Parts: sequence; structure tokens; C-alpha cells
Amino acid sequence: MFDCTPDVSHLEQMSQVLRYVRDWKCSRIYRKVHRLFSVSDKTGVVLSEEILKKIEQEGLDFKNCRGQSYDNGANMAGKYQGVQARISESNPLAKFVSRAAHH
Repeated sequence: MFDCTPDVSHLEQMSQVLRYVRDWKCSRIYRKVHRLFSVSDKTGVVLSEEILKKIEQEGLDFKNCRGQSYDNGANMAGKYQGVQARISESNPLAKFVSRAAHH
């Protein structure tokens, strides 16, 4: 999971939270706040590139991603240039669910 928010100096910060299953037999889901990093821009293009780059740096197989969820901002949920559209283009199995749907 990735989320952006400006810090006190108004620089955009992205957080990376990992959710994963170690053993499918017990189906226990783990969640770990992994890192915070700055992003240069808030466009869907830049944010999706950052997300894909971080996933690759972690050595995670993006083909195993089955979901993505963001707020309804155009840069995140936009169906043409938003992060969800660009991630779905890279992996059609990463289905988008609006964060409004799981509050």
C-alpha cells in the first residue's frame, strides 16, 4: 500500500506499507510500515513510476499483486492517467477498489 501526504514543510511524502501472507494454509495477513520517501510530483505518472520502482527494489513479484486502493483523487483513481489506470495497465489482475468502498 502506498499513500501520499505533505509533511510540515509541504513536501510530498509517500509511505509504503507492506501487506503479505507468509503461509496460505493459515491465511494470516501481516502488515508492516516499511518506509517513507519524498516524491517530486503528485501526478499519476510520477506516483505510479515510484510505486513500481519501490516494488521492484523490494524484490517483490508484481505479477502477484491482486489489488490496489486509493482515494478518489484524479491523480490516484483517474481512469486514464491516474495511478490505478497505470498500475492496471502493468498488471490487469491488480483490481482497483476505491478507499471509499472499504472504510
